[in-house]
Amino acid sequence: MTQPYPMPLVVIVVPNGMLRPEPLAAAVQRFHPDWDVRAVWAGDPHLRPVLAGGVEWVDAGPATDDLHPAWQRTLVSHDGLHAEWVRLLTVAARLLEVSARPVVALWAGAVAVLGLIDAVLAADATVPGDAMAVSDAMAVIVRHVHGPIPDDGAAPTEADLVRAGNSSPHVIGLSASAAPLIEWLLTRITESPECSIGTLLDRASDAFPIASCHDAAIGVGRWRWDTTGPRLVDLAEFDPDQPWVLDPNVGDRARIDVVGHPDRIRTLASAAGQLRGARQSVVLPGGITIDRAIRTLVADAVADAAADAVVPPPWTAPGPFRDWLQPRYWSELHRARRDLAVAFANPRSDDEAAFRTWSRRAFIDDEIPLLVGVPGRHTDHWSTAPELSPDGINLVGYHTRESSLGDVVRRIQAAVDAAGVNATPLAVQRTASPELSDRGTPEQRIEYATTLAVVTADQFAFLQMDHPELFASGARTIGYWFWELEHVPAPMRAAIDLVGEIWAGSTFVADAFAAVTDRPVRCVPIPVPQPSISIRDRASFAPLLGLDGRFVFAVVFDHFSVTERKNPVGAIEAFKLAFRPGEGPVLVVKSMNAERRWPQHQRVLAAADGRPDVIVWDEHLDRGDHMAFIGCVDALVSLHRSEGLGLHLAEAMWLGTPVIATRYSGNLDFMDDSCSVLIDATMIGVEHGEGGYPPEAYWADPDLHQAAAAMRRLVSEPEWAAELAAAALQRMQQQPTLAETGSLIAELLGVRVAS
Repeated sequence: MTQPYPMPLVVIVVPNGMLRPEPLAAAVQRFHPDWDVRAVWAGDPHLRPVLAGGVEWVDAGPATDDLHPAWQRTLVSHDGLHAEWVRLLTVAARLLEVSARPVVALWAGAVAVLGLIDAVLAADATVPGDAMAVSDAMAVIVRHVHGPIPDDGAAPTEADLVRAGNSSPHVIGLSASAAPLIEWLLTRITESPECSIGTLLDRASDAFPIASCHDAAIGVGRWRWDTTGPRLVDLAEFDPDQPWVLDPNVGDRARIDVVGHPDRIRTLASAAGQLRGARQSVVLPGGITIDRAIRTLVADAVADAAADAVVPPPWTAPGPFRDWLQPRYWSELHRARRDLAVAFANPRSDDEAAFRTWSRRAFIDDEIPLLVGVPGRHTDHWSTAPELSPDGINLVGYHTRESSLGDVVRRIQAAVDAAGVNATPLAVQRTASPELSDRGTPEQRIEYATTLAVVTADQFAFLQMDHPELFASGARTIGYWFWELEHVPAPMRAAIDLVGEIWAGSTFVADAFAAVTDRPVRCVPIPVPQPSISIRDRASFAPLLGLDGRFVFAVVFDHFSVTERKNPVGAIEAFKLAFRPGEGPVLVVKSMNAERRWPQHQRVLAAADGRPDVIVWDEHLDRGDHMAFIGCVDALVSLHRSEGLGLHLAEAMWLGTPVIATRYSGNLDFMDDSCSVLIDATMIGVEHGEGGYPPEAYWADPDLHQAAAAMRRLVSEPEWAAELAAAALQRMQQQPTLAETGSLIAELLGVRVAS
């Protein structure tokens, strides 16, 4: 093929972190052996890796000097992608000065080349309005979309496009005439740090002759995938270890799915090597995280030509840089943060001592927003009785919400009512859980000197912020807490200072908190009542229709409860080990909130893919229908990694449904080998904790082969299944009554029981 342009120089931009340019360079040279490929480092000057595979770093004089003072200041004053673009544009400007060759820029870890990519220079590119020939264009950009985005609730949305811009920030072709465009972009990146690179490229298209690539095979990714043969994929957020979704960081339903699309699965497998690795934030020498205050201070100084030279280069002069930063940092932080302005109105006079005290502990205490008014209050002020009575309790919790914690506080209310204990409900509203249709809002009045708050430890700081009147009243406060790990993280430990005592619903949770505090910790279990079920039968649930005579295992979970902790994939893998396709048994994986946890749901779908006897069903059922579903399957499977209690397991035992569950955590308070099938487990480090569970903690990894054997035995020995179900029901019937539990609560609280 005759090239209509000089052979380009391909520059692979390598962000800070563990991303490597060699796989991408090899792919470019495979399809374009005549193209020259180089890499440019855009990260920590001390951490530039050694390259292999014949790839070399660009040598463009001062423009590629890792320790040049201007580049050091750029790394600090710009966020990651903006700094990378400054690096690229500076290098490209120098390359264009010494050569008439066009430059193609590709981002390591963000794009993968799977075929010819001439279109990023000329082929199929068009200048908007066809006002001039492609050869006159200063650059070729790749658009995220080539038309309107449907308003269908899938992500990314039109609003995402507005924020990101329609131009990809991970690929661009620059012609030999691009110098004015480069100068314009460098200026705008510095002047508009809040503006995305994609938006700046969109704006540049209005000011300069820039061509758009309309080849559908170029720029395929999470915005569009309208070809079966992509030649360049644009997937900055793709994780090859989670190949069932294009962007694991977005919880909403994805616009472009992977599961069920074999061609996309094959494409991603081919691209995985080029996309592997992780971008990492740049950290200053000494381990100083570059936050917004530091970035603003350096950017303002760089913008002031007179002050620029005063800013010591952070990597070659770390001591002087810290000396320069120290007297400026706290003032800038106070200026930028409204919460600090409210808490310390006069940091140089009346509030100086308090602000200095806060500053000394900020790196520890500011891990959670105890000072802030963000997010805002979600409830009205609770009134307080003129004199607090000792003969009852304030019962704080999610009384009016449909959630497991709401169910717990309502059962405690029923228990103390049955025992004749005076209790006033105080309904917390800071939650995304839906409201119960049959519950009005309580009076919301603090009546008693003792408070029992069924609000988890990580939410106690928000409870204090929303309702300081509860804590200011001098009431005795007890936290009734649940937690799912043996390890209690620092933000939750901080909440211990807000209570005088901790109650837990299981021995597992009580032991976890007792290990980190000297304050009283009690296990006060609340009996699980026999669930009420609706009149729906097996045939009324769509996934069970036509399954008469087949043994049905079920997994039930809410994606909001952290999918990895519930471990439905483990149950699917155990089922696949136990039975061949078409052997007879069926596994129904009943989930809810998939559209809000789309990457996690796609992982479940990927595990079930190719097995028609594994049915994934996402739907919200009201409580009666949910209980009816559990009651009409043949066995419930919970290969959980950890449970604070395991309420759904206790409910299945009430309903006569045999339970297979992990031999670990809160469920062991009411489950043993006589009434359930317990699966041994080993402890592993937490992964995919979704930010709620720290990676330094541990949880269970159940034995899938043992679980598979248990599944086979339940199917082949119906008498054993019936014995387990009967023993489980007997175990539930042996629980204390609500009245007995209410009396125990009254005794522990030292409050009078009404006659």
